[in-house]
Amino acid sequence: MVSERSSGRWLVVALIGVRSPYHQTREFRAVVACDKARHDCLARERGSIAGRSTYETTDTDANNNTTTTTHYQVTWRRADGTSRQTWEVSPGFYRRVSPGQPATLRVWRGQVVGVEVEGGAQWRLPSSGLRLGYWLVLAFLGIGVVLWGLFGWWDGFFLLVFRSVAWLCIGVMPTYLTTHALAYGLDPGGISGWAIVTGVPFTGMAGWILLTTLDHRRG
Repeated sequence: MVSERSSGRWLVVALIGVRSPYHQTREFRAVVACDKARHDCLARERGSIAGRSTYETTDTDANNNTTTTTHYQVTWRRADGTSRQTWEVSPGFYRRVSPGQPATLRVWRGQVVGVEVEGGAQWRLPSSGLRLGYWLVLAFLGIGVVLWGLFGWWDGFFLLVFRSVAWLCIGVMPTYLTTHALAYGLDPGGISGWAIVTGVPFTGMAGWILLTTLDHRRG
């Protein structure tokens, strides 16, 4: 059984791990703010759209209600043709691109963080932002495990794992939005807005599952 002391140490380690990627993400935010004002703070590089595709995922809740979500993907490549990557993008950006279309890649410290085409742009977190998100999720999970101990909810290993997974799912969207806000500010557009649309039902379902385990204990 996980002890309250070990879960507390887990939380401390996660909070320490946040420090470095947090400062790097704030540095990136300063460059983004500069680019919005001057349009020359992020490097520009020629590229093109190599392809696009969609796929669907289906989720079923506890009441057997089925929700189908369409995911949109765009593959870009650099001018030399040797480097390409596929991103999940918003529907609006997906509709604006076509294979072979020229694109402008926005680059920070060698990483492509944005793809611009005529009439639209798609941005992505730099590697420091992704690391920050991972550490924040780990810290959020640690907070949950500590809470289960403080409120006496360590009533079996299975329920501890089940609640921890549900709690982790609850934290995915707010953690992502927090990280995105630290990197790009409070702009609700782009993929962060799409994350809200797709993430709210997922978060609500995880919250409902977590509450059912607490109701089971009270029963």
